[in-house]
Amino acid sequence: MKTFLYVVIALIFSSSYAQEVKGKISAESGPLYPASILIVEKSKTITNDRNGNFSIKLEPGVYHLEISSENYVAKHISVTVSNKNVDLGNVIIGQEEKLDEVVLEYYTSGEKKAIEMRQKSNAIMDVVSADAMGKMPDISAAEAVQRIPGVSIDRDQGEGRYVTVRGTPSQWSSATINGDRMPAAKTSGDLLGNRTVPMDLLPTEFLEYIQVIKAITPEYEGDAIGGTINYIPKFSPKKETLRITGSIPVNLRADDKVGFNSTVLYGNRLFNKKFGFLVMSNYNRRTYSTDDYEVVYGNELHNVNTLDVRNYQGVRTNTGFNAATDFRFNKRNKIYARGYYSQFLDEEDNRKTMHYFNKTTSNAVLRWSTVDYLFKNYGGEFGYESKLTDKLKMNAKVASYTSWAGYNGPSSATKNDRGYYYGNWIQTVKYDNLVKVDGKDYKFLQGDGPAGYVGDPANNIQPHFATAYNPEKYYLDRYVTSIRNVEEKDKVAALDFDYDANEDLKIKFGGKFRDKRSTYDYRYITWIYDTKAPKAYLNQWEREPFPTNNWFPELNNTYDNLKFNYPTERSFIDPMGNPAIAKNLKYNYQDATNSSYATGNYDATEKVWAGYASGEWDINEDFRLVGGIRYENTAVDAKSYEFNDITKVVTPVYGTKNYGAFLPMAHLIYKPSKKLDLRAAVTRTFARPAFNELSPSTRVNPDNHTVVEGNVDLKPTFSWNYDVIGSYYLNKSDYITGSAFYKDLSDLIYTQSHDEIRTVGGETFLYKVSKPLNSDNAFLYGFEVGFNKKFSELPGFLSCFSLKGNYTFTKSETTLEGRGNEKIGLMNQSPNIFNASLIYEYKGFAARLAANYREAFLVEIRDNPGADRYQDKDFHLDMNLSYTTPKNITFFIDLNNLNNQELRYYHGVVSRPEQVEYYGLRGRVGASYRF
Repeated sequence: MKTFLYVVIALIFSSSYAQEVKGKISAESGPLYPASILIVEKSKTITNDRNGNFSIKLEPGVYHLEISSENYVAKHISVTVSNKNVDLGNVIIGQEEKLDEVVLEYYTSGEKKAIEMRQKSNAIMDVVSADAMGKMPDISAAEAVQRIPGVSIDRDQGEGRYVTVRGTPSQWSSATINGDRMPAAKTSGDLLGNRTVPMDLLPTEFLEYIQVIKAITPEYEGDAIGGTINYIPKFSPKKETLRITGSIPVNLRADDKVGFNSTVLYGNRLFNKKFGFLVMSNYNRRTYSTDDYEVVYGNELHNVNTLDVRNYQGVRTNTGFNAATDFRFNKRNKIYARGYYSQFLDEEDNRKTMHYFNKTTSNAVLRWSTVDYLFKNYGGEFGYESKLTDKLKMNAKVASYTSWAGYNGPSSATKNDRGYYYGNWIQTVKYDNLVKVDGKDYKFLQGDGPAGYVGDPANNIQPHFATAYNPEKYYLDRYVTSIRNVEEKDKVAALDFDYDANEDLKIKFGGKFRDKRSTYDYRYITWIYDTKAPKAYLNQWEREPFPTNNWFPELNNTYDNLKFNYPTERSFIDPMGNPAIAKNLKYNYQDATNSSYATGNYDATEKVWAGYASGEWDINEDFRLVGGIRYENTAVDAKSYEFNDITKVVTPVYGTKNYGAFLPMAHLIYKPSKKLDLRAAVTRTFARPAFNELSPSTRVNPDNHTVVEGNVDLKPTFSWNYDVIGSYYLNKSDYITGSAFYKDLSDLIYTQSHDEIRTVGGETFLYKVSKPLNSDNAFLYGFEVGFNKKFSELPGFLSCFSLKGNYTFTKSETTLEGRGNEKIGLMNQSPNIFNASLIYEYKGFAARLAANYREAFLVEIRDNPGADRYQDKDFHLDMNLSYTTPKNITFFIDLNNLNNQELRYYHGVVSRPEQVEYYGLRGRVGASYRF
């Protein structure tokens, strides 16, 4: 502590040698206020007073001042400071209404503006701009953000969906829009309620910037152990702007190969530039096809229990609208309103056959499912910005956001009863290639079975029928509609103040209130075929050929032996539409009033009160100290249900949780020159438990034999974060950077699962039971390096190349009490991640090749290490080709997954696949026009 005081005293003492530089900013009509004075070498900006006067202390040296004011041409002045004060006198800046031209000249692209945001921010952040997003074949916010150091993504059907920062679980990072936490709603069971926002909801065309803040300052929301990902939609432009884009997405693997994509944007400033607005719409319909095989293993022997072989055919459609407006009453007061609506519809058909090697009857299952997943995310904010005095600024706003997830079909069902719809047909078959162990028949992969047993290779796991396999012997077991309506609604009010105490000290303070409601409505409808009635075989339905002639081409079509004619969707989508079969169906509606599915329902409210205060102290011309605190109080009230399997009675259960988060933060910024930027930060952040984790219930799913227990006593996870970073800016667009970080974590939340025999609905099965728990303390550390370089100094065509790259290393460790205090790494944490982009630009032509690599990582903890679930490493190559004409028309081709990287999960070791999905190459061709 004494050493730190000595450093501070020395820095203060050194500032005494600084000299005063003063002056007055005027227009031709007289004193000009407000005006900004940027000291380029210090990356520091000050403002003048009402009379146009300004004053700043600078140490001896040569400085460049950039003086600007809205609607005026900026002026650049060189100042030499020696051993006496400098009076610049009356500085007159030029004609009105020319700022737009200067901005366009100074910032030749949004990428340079993004780098400037990174430099000027007190927080440690990376920024990607609309310009950069537009140069890559990224269709969503998730895919765009993966290019930033330390960021990786999870994919669904080959497209980016969830975002991970620095190897932390996705729910440990705040996804915010204009600084407000976005609500999250999903239908995926493993992610329900965990605050992770599916970012394929936001198209890249909506966004002006994405900020990834890795070491926050107190004004940011505190639930940000990984960081805060702030999405900034496009806002009112400075001048009339029009952009029209049209393209045709293509997927040659899909049954329906061609889609359509369009974006229209228009914005302007009217009424002497006081009123600005922007409106835009986006529509993106594209198709996909996925081949997938999945394997279920025993936890102890790692025998193959189930082989599940699938084909997906689907259409995804994003529809969205974005609007922004502002009105500037004068130079001191402005109101603004922003809003957006984004909808994501995923229409999916899934044909699959499942073979249960650990069963002796009904062990072959045909499932034909159709589902129209529907996700909506929309909201907006209204705000008022004011300069109350020469030193005090205020920003007040209210906002409301909603996220909803559910189903849009089948169309034959009423809107309230639409869901994940499937039909099950079953038969009993006999399998070969089994071996007896302790009197039971087992199937193993190569190398896993007893001596002398020859198992299947991992890329060719076959049923090995003992007799001829006849798909015509499948008979109807049941129809099922699984209904999930998930919704989160946020109402937000915030008030922030900036106070310039003097030229060296700025104070920020404010508060925020958020009222969140999260609901989960889970129902189940079944039509069970009467076992006493004559069996209804496949030939009683209208049939159609398998949708692809090239199934698993990567595996030499190894599963063609399981292809056959499936029922048409039209023939089975309405269970009661086939009179010969309908008379033998028994209808059962299970919801929160009458079944075990009631335990999956919850209704939770969360109220968060937050306040913060921070100070920004320029110790001298080189050093800045930013410190402060944030406090957040969270109160959760949750309601769920219990189901008594004997009495069949459903009873409400309630739970509450109230906790506070005290979050001190400190940043030290050292800028000895305009090129070198060194920073260190100590921050405390946290991660809230998920709503489904806190839900006071035991959620039983008798269909897939799983039990998920809630834990209302869960504690939030806290982290002390230590960051250091250095950046060297070669110019306004090129830089190199390196950083190191360490996170000291407490009360880590993890999910532990085990197998357990349970009786549900009178039937006894082996259930997989999982429950969230707090573990011992954990730690995570790592480093990042990155660079951005255009090789303009090289000769000839080499001067047209640019290279961007970054690499992140992370390592973590925690203790599992349930597995004998075993030491493991965090889930979803990849040790090694890298991104690289090679760019060639000559006149109007551009070619960009982007590579993304993520090492394997732990996904799920099970009974023993050999059974844990991992996602395998992946490497993606994407490409963009474009040509821009002198008339501002751009023709482009985007290509994704050039190397046909599959998605692969494995069981304990890489030789045991649990899930392998192939997507193939996808792309689009199009054109855009802008002015």
